[in-house]
Formats: sequence, C-alpha cells, structure tokens
Amino acid sequence: MNETLEKIGITTEERYECIYTTISPEGVKNSAAIGLKYFGGNDVGCRIFEGSKTLENIQKTKKYVVNVTQDPMIFTKSTIDKLPDEYYTDDTDIAVLRDAGSYIVVNVVDIDEQKPENTPIDNDQSIFMIKGKIEKVVVNDESIKAFNRAFSGIIECLVNVSRYKIVDDKKRKYYMDRVIENDRMISRIGNGKSKEIMKLLKEEYEKN
Repeated sequence: MNETLEKIGITTEERYECIYTTISPEGVKNSAAIGLKYFGGNDVGCRIFEGSKTLENIQKTKKYVVNVTQDPMIFTKSTIDKLPDEYYTDDTDIAVLRDAGSYIVVNVVDIDEQKPENTPIDNDQSIFMIKGKIEKVVVNDESIKAFNRAFSGIIECLVNVSRYKIVDDKKRKYYMDRVIENDRMISRIGNGKSKEIMKLLKEEYEKN
C-alpha cells in the first residue's frame, strides 16, 4: 500500500472521482472527470470511452496526471466545457491543475479495448481499460482528500429517504429507483461500511 496515497484518502477498497489532465504532442492541455481505481503498490487503472480527447492524448503520450480536488467548478468545466488555461500550472511538458490538493503522475503500461457488447453500459462505443504505474505523487494539501464516489451515492440516498415518507406514490418510485441504482453502484465500488449503510437504508425504505 502506498502510504502517500493513504494520506490523501485513496485506498484499494473504493473508487474515486478525480480530474485527469493530459497534454497532446502539440502541447494542448485537456482535463476530464474520470474514476480512479487503486490496486496497491504503484498500480492504478481507469476506464475511458472512445472518442474522448483524454483517451487520444493517453494513446499518443502514454502518460496522464490524476489531480485530487473537491472544487465543483473544475469538475463541471472539465465535463461540459474546456477548462481554461489559467487552471493549469505553467509547465509546458505536463498538464497539472494549479490548485490541486495533490496530483499523481502515471505512466501507461497497457491499453485494452473492450467492444460495446462486452461493456456494462448500453451504447455503441468501445471502452478502453487503461493500466498504469505511478511515477510520482505530489501532495500540496493533505486536507483535500480524493472524492469518494460511493460516499456521494450515500448522501443522495440520505436526502431521498428524508423525503420518501411525505411524497406520493409516483415520487416514491423515483426515490426507490435511485436507491436501487446507488446500491448497484456501491455494491461494485464501495467498501464494507458503504455496503452496510446501503443495507440499512434499504431496510428503512421497505418500512414504508
């Protein structure tokens, strides 16, 4: 287990949502919100759908940076818009977020394409499984922990359970469907505590 990663909240038990930054051979920087899986030691992995600029840059340069941040604006702009240049450091050979709590430089060791029929999401795009080795970890602020995807699902369920008892049947079904979806996600990427919490929440829903 990498002790430095533990300091910023990353363990092998869960999945984390981070900002991946890449740079093209021509020096153009790009960012995207992508999940991080840590396998232990210096091994990490992620899944990226074909057609993204992040994937294109990774295929060409065999390197990317995982930035740990909890800034919602960075997540938003990285998903629906191009992150402006002022968000990056002045480095010309690597793309790093200027205000990242920490960042992980990763060298790609394997890119495996999976065809649409072999992916869990119903679409016609291939998904690429990318395995990498950590080159270095830079910690600027230990108080900024990696965003835990399972925790966000639990918070959504808690908000919904507080409303579940006071809405009509149609809305109840909507809330229950969200619980089912979050439970599916957490059963796949959450740790033991997250799964225990979801069990308690499902029991609470079933009382009504």
